[in-house]
Amino acid sequence: MQNEYYCPHCKTPLKIDKHIILTVKIEKYKGCLILFEPKLGDFKIIKHKDCQFKENIHVDFLCPVCHENLSSQHENLAEILLVDSEGNEYEIWFSEIFGEQATYKIKAGKVYNAYGEDQAKYVNHFGSCPEY
Repeated sequence: MQNEYYCPHCKTPLKIDKHIILTVKIEKYKGCLILFEPKLGDFKIIKHKDCQFKENIHVDFLCPVCHENLSSQHENLAEILLVDSEGNEYEIWFSEIFGEQATYKIKAGKVYNAYGEDQAKYVNHFGSCPEY
């Protein structure tokens, strides 16, 4: 079994084939779909050519099925769930600032792993963290 990703609200699987699919929305756009790499720390995305955003703006990520906002307890981080190949469940928090590279694998409120060149920006939000 590979890692699977789920909406924390409706528990719908968000990974199809080789990508995680989310809806992204900002003020002037109705929304568009974005495909993410499921490997944590890989920040490549695929989006339609008409889905253009400026770097460093805040976007909202929504579940493409239930349309719930995926915002976490932090104003600039979104959250989805990860179940790994051994059945362990983690929260995956990631930046809602377009172009920012910060992703956190969380278990029991503590950072299990952090990824991306901007990870230091939010890591203290989680309390004490292990050495990476």
